[in-house]
Amino acid sequence: FAWQHPAEIFREHAALSGFENHGSRAFDISGLAQLSDEEWDTLRPVQWPVNAANPQGTTRLFTDNTFFHPDGKARLIPVTPRLPVNQPNAAYPLIMNTGRVRDQWHTMTRTGKSARLMQHISEPFCQFHPDDAPQIRSGDLVRVASSHGWLLLRAQPDPLQRRGSVFVPMHWNSRFSQQARVDALIEAHVDPLSGQPESKHMPVSLSRWPAAWQAELFVRGENITPPVTTYWSLITQPGVTHFTLADSSLPADWMAWLKESYATDNLICQTAQLGDDGFSLLAWSDGALQLAFYARRRPPSPDRQAVLAAFTTPPHTAQQRLALLAGRAGSDKKPAGAIICSCYAVGEMPITEAVRQGCHNVQQLGEKLKCGTNCGSCIPELKKIIAGQRATLTAGDSQ
Repeated sequence: FAWQHPAEIFREHAALSGFENHGSRAFDISGLAQLSDEEWDTLRPVQWPVNAANPQGTTRLFTDNTFFHPDGKARLIPVTPRLPVNQPNAAYPLIMNTGRVRDQWHTMTRTGKSARLMQHISEPFCQFHPDDAPQIRSGDLVRVASSHGWLLLRAQPDPLQRRGSVFVPMHWNSRFSQQARVDALIEAHVDPLSGQPESKHMPVSLSRWPAAWQAELFVRGENITPPVTTYWSLITQPGVTHFTLADSSLPADWMAWLKESYATDNLICQTAQLGDDGFSLLAWSDGALQLAFYARRRPPSPDRQAVLAAFTTPPHTAQQRLALLAGRAGSDKKPAGAIICSCYAVGEMPITEAVRQGCHNVQQLGEKLKCGTNCGSCIPELKKIIAGQRATLTAGDSQ
């Protein structure tokens, strides 16, 4: 397309809304089809229809008792309400609610391909009140089961979640995770008129899944097949395939296990055996990083941005390569942590540090780090971080 400004797309959209309409459809914004770029930039909210008959918009529809049907009459459908078919019981005592997260849409067929949008929440998760599953800690993998199926997700205990309810995002599919398709839990009880399933109400149980090890794997190239593990999740990255992994049994030989999935024979491998705690590996070819692997008993926390940067600009000194083998940047640059502001790639760690240094509201954070100053969708999380840090500082002062 030859579009140079969003207003050009909007003008085409507005014109199409009036095409062959003649009052037969409520959605008609053809009156805005001639907006200039400047007028689009300053456009205020307006209720449609906005057309030749209603140039200033429509405050309220159907005041003339005429509806958008051939005879002009409304269609009233009698509905007999009932409770959901599936009710909590001893085996499945919690109610699962499904929904979307900030930076993803539908089943990630487009948003999942954006590395920037995958920085915010990179894995499918299950959010629940800590008192509903006290045996499950943050970072564990949790088995979410219903009478219809089961999922394997990252545990996210949160005291703000309502007791008795859990939340699971609907986006992840088999392209992006091994066992995270939320529809696998939903029985086929649907509304007789709309066909909408009871996807917002499914009794489930939670149990901690006993992972013997967890890992992060980075492989040069795209469309790389994941290794055979019980749990894997794909995180989109530019030019690199990035997996989080877990399994219930330890490999007898890490090198042999990696070799089953990736040809490492012709690569120069640098390894670190961490006793019973884990294993790290960097694989090189002609000085270029081809694979990075970090396995631990608990979820590893490599500096992802540093690892990804090494695929483009490999470290030059032995000290830098050893730092990379440990999952750290070989410089004084501090890790950013989980990305909170996707617009400006601002991580949790610099935000936390700024709060400790005196940024006690969103505006001050925006002035210092730019986070929250573009689309604004990260503002609720910024407020949560501010509140948490200030509570910590207050508790420290009182002691």
